[in-house]
Amino acid sequence: MSSRLPPPPPPSLDPSAAKARRSRWILAAVAIVVVASAVVWSFGRGAYRNYRVASAAVDHFHDQLNREDYDGIYEDASDEFRRFGTRTEDAKFLATVHQKMGSAGAKSPRGFHVNWRSGHTWVDQVYETQFSLGSGQESFIWIIDQDHARLYGYHVDSPNLK
Repeated sequence: MSSRLPPPPPPSLDPSAAKARRSRWILAAVAIVVVASAVVWSFGRGAYRNYRVASAAVDHFHDQLNREDYDGIYEDASDEFRRFGTRTEDAKFLATVHQKMGSAGAKSPRGFHVNWRSGHTWVDQVYETQFSLGSGQESFIWIIDQDHARLYGYHVDSPNLK
C-alpha cells in the first residue's frame, strides 16, 4: 500500500523569517570566529613561551661556552645529541669554536620555528652572534620538555672556522 504525502509548503516569503535566518547565520559566524581566535591565541601563547625557554637556553649555552664548560653542555644536551658524537668529540668541537671565535657576546635573532612532532615541542633558532674574535651565524635545535630546553643540534658558520 502506498500513500502519497502532500507536497511541502512553499518557502515563506515573510521578510521577518528571512531576517531571522540571516541573524542565526551571523551569530554562528561570530561564534566560529571567536572560537577560532581563542584557539589561535592559545597556540601562539604556547609557542612564544617555548621560544622564551629556548632563548634562555641559548644564553646558558653561551655562558657555558665562554667558561669552557663543554662537559656541562654535553650533560645538559638531549640523549639524541649525545648519540651523534662522543663526549670527547663534542668537547673538541666546542673547544675549537671557542678557540677560533672567542667568547660569545651580543646576538641578534635571525629566525625561529616552533613545531610539535613525535610527541615533543621543537624550537629551531638562528642567531647572528658577535664573538670576541669575529661574528658567526649559529643554529640551535632544542627539544622542550616541561619548560626545560635540551640541545638537540648546534651548528655555527663563520669565516673564522674555515
